[in-house]
Amino acid sequence: MVKKTLPFYTCKPRSRLSLAPLADLWHYRNLLWVFVKRDLKVRYRYTMLGGLWSIIQPLSMMLIFSLVFSHIFHVQTAGVPYPIFSYAALIIWQSVSRMLTQGGTSLNDYGPMLSKVYFPRMLVPLAIILGACVDFVIASTILLGMIVFYGISLSLTILWVPLILLGIFCLTMGLTLWVSALDVQFRDIRAALPFLLQVWMFATPLMYPVTIIPQRLHTLYYLNPLVTYVELFRWALLGGQIPTLPHIFTATFLSIVFLISGLLFFNKIEGTIVDRI
Repeated sequence: MVKKTLPFYTCKPRSRLSLAPLADLWHYRNLLWVFVKRDLKVRYRYTMLGGLWSIIQPLSMMLIFSLVFSHIFHVQTAGVPYPIFSYAALIIWQSVSRMLTQGGTSLNDYGPMLSKVYFPRMLVPLAIILGACVDFVIASTILLGMIVFYGISLSLTILWVPLILLGIFCLTMGLTLWVSALDVQFRDIRAALPFLLQVWMFATPLMYPVTIIPQRLHTLYYLNPLVTYVELFRWALLGGQIPTLPHIFTATFLSIVFLISGLLFFNKIEGTIVDRI
């Protein structure tokens, strides 16, 4: 009788620079879409207006900003109607804020599931990020309607919009991975996050143009990558002045740094997430 040889496996620690986490994400891509649909359904299940909230929130903020900054303080926006000037930035900020707020605490929210079933832990914050992208697409329909309403002529610069959104996606994904990984280690993160986001919001030209910032502070001001991305998004759709190449390179570089470092740090602590939740 021939003795059957059992398969032999060798367990090796995963390198921090390994591409295995990305391969796992692709292998579990169907589960990712399940998580995205679950996130959207849970968020809007018991609401009367459903996905319309992704439009109502930036619209209401636009009306408030228009009243305060346009009619009271008379902020000048280089000929661009103030409502569309602010709304174009607000739909970006709403998406970024939601990704960080909900994606940053998502691992703890999925705690019971993480302790029972294995799947790449990165799927959880990534599902929140993709769900926020759906909200952005819905809110963008109003932006296109406003462009038609105000008679703004689109030019070939609109072709840069996908690259601009890709840069914002890389920046926000990297930050979300950092926040979600730190949140399972330090509960102070979720307490400090709303305050930090509020500071970041006022440090980003959502309701005011960059021109009101003194020239001597521009070097420091443009260390916020979202400043460049918001200005680029307005330039691509509404025209106006484009940020300088050094500012664009700085934003791109910082986005790549946050993304790569976020992937590496998340990969480092992934094996201990369940123990810390």
